[in-house]
Amino acid sequence: MKKETTRKIGLYAAATAGFVMMYFVAIYVFLFAPSFGRSKPATREWLLKHFAGEENYMRNLEDTEWFLSSVPIRLEMVSFDGLKLVAFFLPAADAKGTVLMMHGYHSDPLREYATLARYYNSLGYNVCLPYQRAHGESEGKYVTFGVKERYDCRDWILKIDDMFDGCLPIFVQGISMGCATVVMASGCENLPLNVRGFIADCGFTEPKAMVYYEMTELRHIPVPLSKLFLVTGGLYTKIFADFSLDEYSTFDALKQNRRPMIFIHGSEDRRVPISMTLTNYEACSFPKELFIADGAIHAISCMQQEEKYDKHIKDFFARYGAR
Repeated sequence: MKKETTRKIGLYAAATAGFVMMYFVAIYVFLFAPSFGRSKPATREWLLKHFAGEENYMRNLEDTEWFLSSVPIRLEMVSFDGLKLVAFFLPAADAKGTVLMMHGYHSDPLREYATLARYYNSLGYNVCLPYQRAHGESEGKYVTFGVKERYDCRDWILKIDDMFDGCLPIFVQGISMGCATVVMASGCENLPLNVRGFIADCGFTEPKAMVYYEMTELRHIPVPLSKLFLVTGGLYTKIFADFSLDEYSTFDALKQNRRPMIFIHGSEDRRVPISMTLTNYEACSFPKELFIADGAIHAISCMQQEEKYDKHIKDFFARYGAR
């Protein structure tokens, strides 16, 4: 009888251990790796949806061609933790300043910024478009949702400032995850005095909140499972990517920020909730502006409300960019 009981306990223990192992492997393969690893190339169908149709998509291709045909300078930098990072820099004649632009999650600089880069360059600004870590030509295996990227952004700022001997104003813009990156970077110590302002377009507040929103609202995973997956995902980010989902947030940065900010969000954005931008706006105690792009979806307010968007940014540059 005792042998039979022992055998059953052993079978139950083995089955439990097997289930737990399968759970952790499945979470890594189906949730962690696709979410935090490098992305696959976007399909045309996905891009048409992202740009809300053929017209904006073709506009992006045209502006991308313009940027590349202008022969931008390739810049390289080593991150604080030893990764090679790459950016493309396009100078302007008799430049008024430089705009550094950080792209979003699983995106790339020209998908996000080709149109804006052309506009800013026409206003007389140099433009610098980095690949964030774990994207494109920059090294890195895992995306860290702005937590480590904030230091990369800070270092690009320092590099640009050094290129012009601290003589030119610098504005820093981010879209989506890139927005979280630059808002978090605003809290870094010893930013150059020439950093005149931040443009925060449709960003989130903290990685943990964004991942939870993704699971519950976008993937429709039940709340109890989402909470379980969030704990597991947090464990994996610490083990594999060396960061915690709740170790830093835009709130932490905004307590330290001393520069003006303009917050932008599309009213029809379903990818990142507009409430996160409103929360960031309320948390910002320095000069701030808010522009809600009526009818715009995620990350393309600059196209869907182009005239108003351009005016807000041009006025922001004029207000804070004087040498």
